[in-house]
Amino acid sequence: MLKRAFAFLISLISIFTALQAGGWNNTLMGWRALGLGGAFVGVADDPSAIFYNPAGLVFQKEAFNLSLGGFSIWPTHEYITPMGTRAQSKYDVSLPQLFFSYRTSPKVTIGLGFYVPYAGGGIDWKENELGIPFKSTLGIYSLTPTLAYHLNEKLSLGFCLNFYGSSLNVDTRTDEFGPFRNEESGSAVSGGLGILFKPTEKIGLGLSIRGPAKMKLSGKTYLTLTIPGFEPEQEDFNSETRFNLPWDVELGFSYRIAENLLFSTSAQYTMWSVLKKVEKTINNIPFLGDLETYEAMDFKNILIWRAGFEYHLLGGVFLRGGIGLDRYATPEETLDFKNIDVDKVTLLGGIGYRTGRMQIDFIYVSAQGKERETAVSSFPGKYNLNVNLMGLGVTFSF
Repeated sequence: MLKRAFAFLISLISIFTALQAGGWNNTLMGWRALGLGGAFVGVADDPSAIFYNPAGLVFQKEAFNLSLGGFSIWPTHEYITPMGTRAQSKYDVSLPQLFFSYRTSPKVTIGLGFYVPYAGGGIDWKENELGIPFKSTLGIYSLTPTLAYHLNEKLSLGFCLNFYGSSLNVDTRTDEFGPFRNEESGSAVSGGLGILFKPTEKIGLGLSIRGPAKMKLSGKTYLTLTIPGFEPEQEDFNSETRFNLPWDVELGFSYRIAENLLFSTSAQYTMWSVLKKVEKTINNIPFLGDLETYEAMDFKNILIWRAGFEYHLLGGVFLRGGIGLDRYATPEETLDFKNIDVDKVTLLGGIGYRTGRMQIDFIYVSAQGKERETAVSSFPGKYNLNVNLMGLGVTFSF
């Protein structure tokens, strides 16, 4: 009975959905790329190609390129109970990123990126709205060395390794168990491949594949134990969390309609069905030993479509705009306040200014969710997620 009770508590503590696309995808990479709606696989001619399509690094005009900056993100998660009570989580976050590339020879370009490809935010539910306080953050960052090779004037290949690091923090409290805290970190490795084909100066065709990974986090879980005859006492235990990250396959097309007008589009297929569950182990609990439990996720594969344009207005000024249609990956059965995932229409707009060897890019994004309702989840009700963000980046080229 005691073991089942603790297993129920742990089942409340899962990680949460990402901010932008279905599942936990975070596609906030590159300020110019986002201005094009994130449809950059068929363009990939700046350092953010390390994420979108590493083959594109060899098509940069300058030998040395460095992009750095960040994003400020304002998400609103919403949960309406069957009784009509409304709760909102607002947890603002800022994410830095950096991309670097260097052409070592006419055919070879190397690169290095640091960014957050999955999750990268949090939820913070207030007790007076949800009934319990619940705060959780998850970030999965990648350090990505990259190599691109120019096969000929029209075709290039790119390869990368993704060295993932992750940090998970959960802080909550229940009437039955008192305070609960979880602090874990971990790592994983995956690889990626890119192909970019430019049959003419106006057309670009790109393919990008990002491999899966098995994340394993370890650290401490703090539980409050109540033993008859003694005061409740919080103790820490070694713990571990395990889950899978998906395959990503993305196809992109770009077309330069005129000398000053570029159009691009892409379709991304993410195989989130590998995420069946999040497994958790807490070691050496008194009277219980090792507690092993899991949170069912049962994600499904999704298709994400993006499109955008770039217009060279005058001098060094560029105007950009785009749209994205993001499908949810979470089924009704596992949709809950920790894992809000809805269909979203994303509108993106930006402006860039190039002067000499420096380019400054600004981006604004609004992702508006479509409300979902579930009666078969452990937490029935209505759910939605809306996100607004701004980003600013600087690129130096020599």
